[in-house]
Amino acid sequence: MKKRALWKDIWREIWHSKSRFLSILALIMLGVAFFVGIKATGPDMIGTAERYYKENQLADFSVQSTYGLDKSDQALLEKTTGVKQVDMGYSADLLLNQDRLAMRIYSYDNHKSLNQYEMVSGRLPKHSGEIALDAAKKMNKRYKIGDTVTFVASDGNKLKDTLKKDKYKVVGFVRSPMFIEKDSRGTSTIGNGSTDAFAIIPKRDFDLPLYTVANLQFRDMADKKAFSDGYTDAMKRNRTKLEKKLDKQAEKRLETMQQESYAKLDQAQEKLDGQKEKVAASASAAAQAGVARNPELADASAELDAQQRKLLQERAKIEALEKPEYFVLDRSSNPGYAEYKENADRLTSLSTIFPIFFFLIAALVCLTTMTRMVEEQRTQIGTFKALGYSSRDIMKKFLVYGSLASLIGTGIGLVVGFLFFPSIIFNAYGMMYDMPAVELTFYPSYSVMALLVALFCTTATAFAACLAELRSNAATLMRPKAPKQGKRILLERIGFIWKHMNFSSKVTARNIFRYKQRMLMTIVGVAGCTALILTGFGLRDSISDIATLQYGSVLKYDAIVTRDKTSSEKQKAAYNKLIRGDAITGRMPTSMKTMDTVQAGTGSQAVQLTTFATTQKLDAFINLENRESHEKLKLNDQGVVVTEKLTKLLDLKKGSKLTLKDTDHKEYSFKVTGIAENYAGHYVYLSKASYEKAFDKAPSYDTDLLNLKNTSKAWENRFAEKLMDQGGVLGVTFSNTISDMLADMLKSLNIVMIVLIVSAAILAFIVLYNLTNINVSERIRELSTIKVLGFYPKEVTMYVYRENIILTLLGILVGFIFGFFLHQFVIQTAEVDNMMFSPTITWPSYLYSAILTLLFSTIVMIAMHYKLKKIDMIEALKSVE
Repeated sequence: MKKRALWKDIWREIWHSKSRFLSILALIMLGVAFFVGIKATGPDMIGTAERYYKENQLADFSVQSTYGLDKSDQALLEKTTGVKQVDMGYSADLLLNQDRLAMRIYSYDNHKSLNQYEMVSGRLPKHSGEIALDAAKKMNKRYKIGDTVTFVASDGNKLKDTLKKDKYKVVGFVRSPMFIEKDSRGTSTIGNGSTDAFAIIPKRDFDLPLYTVANLQFRDMADKKAFSDGYTDAMKRNRTKLEKKLDKQAEKRLETMQQESYAKLDQAQEKLDGQKEKVAASASAAAQAGVARNPELADASAELDAQQRKLLQERAKIEALEKPEYFVLDRSSNPGYAEYKENADRLTSLSTIFPIFFFLIAALVCLTTMTRMVEEQRTQIGTFKALGYSSRDIMKKFLVYGSLASLIGTGIGLVVGFLFFPSIIFNAYGMMYDMPAVELTFYPSYSVMALLVALFCTTATAFAACLAELRSNAATLMRPKAPKQGKRILLERIGFIWKHMNFSSKVTARNIFRYKQRMLMTIVGVAGCTALILTGFGLRDSISDIATLQYGSVLKYDAIVTRDKTSSEKQKAAYNKLIRGDAITGRMPTSMKTMDTVQAGTGSQAVQLTTFATTQKLDAFINLENRESHEKLKLNDQGVVVTEKLTKLLDLKKGSKLTLKDTDHKEYSFKVTGIAENYAGHYVYLSKASYEKAFDKAPSYDTDLLNLKNTSKAWENRFAEKLMDQGGVLGVTFSNTISDMLADMLKSLNIVMIVLIVSAAILAFIVLYNLTNINVSERIRELSTIKVLGFYPKEVTMYVYRENIILTLLGILVGFIFGFFLHQFVIQTAEVDNMMFSPTITWPSYLYSAILTLLFSTIVMIAMHYKLKKIDMIEALKSVE
């Protein structure tokens, strides 16, 4: 009977205190949903990419060469230890005649198994003259199945020596695991320097003497998950192995090429010598016949001399041949691959700190709520104790109450967290990436962690509150707790202030300082919520500022042009003529050399070692300035200027030594003389003299930084086409393009910020509702009394609201301080190695955070107003038994 009575009492208590039960449940649900949702999104993104790569057999490496790839290269790659599969193929950069788009054409083989294509519509090309176009670049809006497309050479002339046909029928639209980004298709040797889209045609339609690419898959990488440490380690090992083998192959290949070319020349020379002998014999016969001069023989002799000179030139070219250069490209060379991992890592970083704050605030409010509930049931606890119920049975009611709220809240939170959060955030990234739908995964470890924390927030707090009450005997518990002794507050001792305060202000001041625990709980609860909201807005500020700061304040040039070192004098002259035009307002010849950092215990970082032909007017191209001191940095011969994020990663300061290594693994040391502001990538700037001192040679200025008069998209595209048509330019990149791409990439994080801000705002509402509800419940007799004394409903509401608004304002101010430091911590945690977030929070973010908190405080008080109107005034007349 006792047990039945207890269970009835438990269910009755839940029913009669629905708002309290639901508010605890909502707190737990929100905390759990945010915890498992953000925690699961990063792994879900990685898992989705892993499945996509596995299904479409994305190659581990692609090998290319400056002279193409022949059968000997294929044999070498196939015999390399650990290689599971080698696919040889063709690719070419061609212009689409209809739209003048730079297209990357790949060969397609029905038997090919690496880098498979996923059909979006139509079918894959089967017969000669068929083509499937890139679906992700919205080519399906330009063309439809059945259309015919025509390819031309980069100069617009008829295509030759690349494809057997120049007209192709569109049979389908595909996407590829090589290109997961929606906007980027990599660089191109034609057009404006960037590839607009890709397409695939049957392998037999290529008319090339050598393969252009070899795709490889290794056995020890096939069974490892993409982006995992195991995969990265195997990738490094196998890459080193390939590079060593191909370095030896380059010598053999050069020797073979020279021998084959010499053999052809020898054959041509023998044929030429035979022709010379015939001409000489004819000339001799003519002389004997008394013919003074034979014009035909003279012409033939001149022609043979010209052929001889040509053969000598060909022989000189063969002797001057450089050994082929092989390039081993891993998956990170595919557009979007590395950035996708970085975005997932950012989410994983964010999942560490925010849920902790959510749970801390939830635990704080639950402790207050459960403590108040136990105090309300004090008389009943004493009665149960007097009737012979054990402390265990009495405590069961409160433990079940708290545990049930935790279990239901956790259950709903797990569903919301695992199903909705990853989908919402991944769909936001859909603006950047062309990937299949996110693969949702249930993580038992996260679920167990969330449940344990949730139970701790409610059950543990209920246990602690009950234990404190049950230490008293039945008689003590059956009597109401004696009210706190009234005493003067500090403000009352300041006479000139206290005397000028009205009655309502004095009551408000006394009530605030009388209930110090409630005051602290309200301030801390509101401060925590405000801090979370401010951090969300602050992160939005930090992220949105990166593109503007990097390509506005730091890097001021409008375009960067990479020139071909081997270009002819004619190409150089044409380029210089174009650059000297009115459209170019400034030019800075620059040397850029990619190197890697060397430091024990720290991962290697790729840096751009940058040297300028002159430092005059450098400020017009790059602003070298210290972010904190705003000191202008000068390049001198004593050392190098290093960008800020690199100094943080390597723990460098002014005067430290920086060690870099080149592609030949030769190391160079430099002294750090300045730390420059920078937000994307790593740069090391040094003077010409410092470069010559370190490398024992002068820098090669094969890069130009340009400032343009016109920076419109249309003009830049036309200018890029003119540059690429000169033939001496390898690539041109515009700051506007990079800035827009960076902004778009970071814009996808806005949805994470919105989720955070909305979640924090809901948390603020629940916290304020709970604390206000407790405040009203604790003071029900006091409020009944003032109603009897003639206070109107609005005055009763303001009686409570005045205290709330003061405590809320104090909480907001404290929240600004917490939020500032939380924001600093989060941006340091969420940053990836090659990016630095702006540490500034703009003033509107503080304003929005305060307004949201005050808005929820107002909504809570409107709800409380109706509750206060229903207070029974007779309650104040009841005597305490």
